[in-house]
Amino acid sequence: MKQELKQKINIEPINIGEIKVGIVGTSSLLMERMSEEVAQGLIDVMEGRGRDKRKVRDFKSEVESKIHRTPDGKVGFPTSGFKKSLVASAPYMDGMNMKLANSIIIVGYITPIKYKKQVINKVIGRDSGRNRSPRPIWRPEFRDWSCELKVRYNSSLIRPEQIIGLFKLAGFHIGVGGWTPQHSGQYGMFTIK
Repeated sequence: MKQELKQKINIEPINIGEIKVGIVGTSSLLMERMSEEVAQGLIDVMEGRGRDKRKVRDFKSEVESKIHRTPDGKVGFPTSGFKKSLVASAPYMDGMNMKLANSIIIVGYITPIKYKKQVINKVIGRDSGRNRSPRPIWRPEFRDWSCELKVRYNSSLIRPEQIIGLFKLAGFHIGVGGWTPQHSGQYGMFTIK
């Protein structure tokens, strides 16, 4: 007859902390959401349904399609953009690394953005693909923007002060949205409220 060994296992709980972080834009926020029409065009090309024919561009419609929206239709921004900014800024902070920064959870998919003014940012730029010829690029630009993020973290590994410091670094060195400091621009910079 087999003798059963009983062993007691103690499982330590994860100490989850939660803070709200107020974000204030220090430079305008450019949005570059890919429209459904552009995404479908890429799928069509990949599936061999031919190239998109040249057509007259409706710039105002293009700008509108690049705006991120919350489920209730308000202007918003993906929380994943802030998370990527935190992770990319981790090497700038003593005692922080990308793996640890990646353990920070920003709750929700998209956060509402408050802003004082929306304008159309008009530039002549180049595609990043094969066709490098200059073309007009119109994007929504939000001035004097802010938002609030709900952040969860393992308090056994990271302190709230580190998270706030990381947000400050991310807002200065990396930013969110289009044409940020990380990509030789000055848009999407932010600080903590």
